[in-house]
Amino acid sequence: MTNPFDLLADRHVDRPPDGSTSGGQGGPQSGPGTGDPRRRRRRRSWFSRLALRNRMALLVGAAVLAGIAVVAGVALGATNVVLRNSIDDQLRQQVQVAGDNTKLWYDTGSDPNSPADDRIQIYANTLGLRLQVFRLDGTILTPYNPQDYVQLPVDGADIAIARTQGDEVRLRTVKADGKEYRVATKALRMTADDFIYNPFPRDYRMAPLELGLQLARPMSDVTSTLGELGLVMLVVGIVGVGGSMVAGLLVARAALRPVDDAAAAAEHVARTQDLSALIPVTGTDEIARLAGSLNSMLRALAASKARQRQLVDDASHELRTPLTSLRTNIELLIRSEANPHRALPAADRADLLRDVDGQTRELTGLVSELVELARDEAPVEEVERLDLAEVVAAAVERARRRATPKGIVIKVTSAPSWVDGRPNMLERAVTNLLDNAVKFSPVDSAVHVQTAAGEVVVSDEGPGIAAEDRPHVFERFYRSTDARSLPGSGLGLAIVADAVHTHGGTVTAGEAPDGGARMHVRLPLASPPETPPAPFWDGSQAPPRESWAPPWAAPDPPSGPTPDPPAPGALDPPGPAASRTFDAPEAPGPRGPDIEAVRRAYLGFTTADRADPHSSGGGADTKP
Repeated sequence: MTNPFDLLADRHVDRPPDGSTSGGQGGPQSGPGTGDPRRRRRRRSWFSRLALRNRMALLVGAAVLAGIAVVAGVALGATNVVLRNSIDDQLRQQVQVAGDNTKLWYDTGSDPNSPADDRIQIYANTLGLRLQVFRLDGTILTPYNPQDYVQLPVDGADIAIARTQGDEVRLRTVKADGKEYRVATKALRMTADDFIYNPFPRDYRMAPLELGLQLARPMSDVTSTLGELGLVMLVVGIVGVGGSMVAGLLVARAALRPVDDAAAAAEHVARTQDLSALIPVTGTDEIARLAGSLNSMLRALAASKARQRQLVDDASHELRTPLTSLRTNIELLIRSEANPHRALPAADRADLLRDVDGQTRELTGLVSELVELARDEAPVEEVERLDLAEVVAAAVERARRRATPKGIVIKVTSAPSWVDGRPNMLERAVTNLLDNAVKFSPVDSAVHVQTAAGEVVVSDEGPGIAAEDRPHVFERFYRSTDARSLPGSGLGLAIVADAVHTHGGTVTAGEAPDGGARMHVRLPLASPPETPPAPFWDGSQAPPRESWAPPWAAPDPPSGPTPDPPAPGALDPPGPAASRTFDAPEAPGPRGPDIEAVRRAYLGFTTADRADPHSSGGGADTKP
């Protein structure tokens, strides 16, 4: 029994005559059916290398050619059928007329010893056609006028028609003398009365002659008519295809003009980096939509480029000040260590180290923000069950260093609130909210932080955020007009929004009761863990996560019982919550002017002098 899988294999394998499936010594079979696909693609790629307008013109010409070919074929076929039917109808009538007008002629001048039947000839008006009469045995009667007759083939069907002696007419196409004829065959009955000249005696009774009559018409007229019609169709096709290709080329050129404008605009932008060169949009078709989309893209690119330029300016300003201060402090430490007679007092040295540490952290944070936003992806970090109160407490410790020199007190009202999140990401988000509040708060004011039921609210007593700027403050690189005179990169609140959205929450900007800004973060709640939470870090061991601070900046450990968390939404109306409340303590030791006095005494200039090259203390490279 034949295996069907063998039959399928035979269909897909080109086998040589010996039945093997490989050519040569185990090599792959090569032949006309096999070829390199890349070579076939190269053979077909000439069309793809043409310009789009030329391809459209060729496609239009091909479509018109196909249409004309179909129309020509149908017209020629229909004309052929009509002409043949007309010839058949005429032959049916003419063969009847020819039968009625056919007469017999007795050839008296022929051989007197020949049979009488052989002397009978046909005399007929052939109507300009070819006529032939045959007996039932298939022999042909001699025509009286041979020039009007043609030797036509006689087959059994023709003899059967003659035997019937009825009115049936048979039509068929035959070839004779190298030409094509349409032949009509019918029965013919002749008697002695049909002789033109009766040579027999009057009392002679001749038996009727049963014959067959064939009338043939040449098909040259049909052939010539079809040839002339085909020539006309050919001329029309050539003119139509050429005209359609020219028209298609003109239409394609007009239709693709906006595409050319778009390409020219794109080349201009690539050459000059000028994103303000927009594409003119006319109409409402698909090309106009494409031009509008490209214009929208150019506007978006221009806006992005402007924001990036603003980011570079802000980042350079933000980095210049801490770098200058850090360099000054390091030079002071190096000189004090190199000269024992001008060594710094222990208290001044501790303050200087604290200042260096804070500036290093500030630079690290700014660079981290830039890197995090530049790579457009969140850092890999495990999701943990977190208490927002602990996250806020760690963020307060990080923000307190920038709040204390301005006399700003950070007041925290918090209750345990459990969420599932990435601790470092959430702590960075809350720190950014606090830094933003501290930056815009006046001297000797307060920043209020409330935490409860998956919500964190940070409000300040600053000038607030204008209503038209609130929808944009969380966009990357966005800085309002009032904020551009202050240090900052416009990235802090964007990082907050990214972190909150990553955790499935929302963040909104509003107005605080005292007129300042109010940032409200909402995160999905989680159930408390089964194990009790770890106590706050008291400074006796390594701090958790990234909330490390020097030992002298450690907060006092909280005390007192922890109340039950409030219900979600409890922070919508600002107000105190029933939980622990503490103010961020100030860092010990002298700050601000004391450090600058030490720099002036040991270096001869301050950080402000180095940052401002036009000040009396000298430029950035001034030495004491």
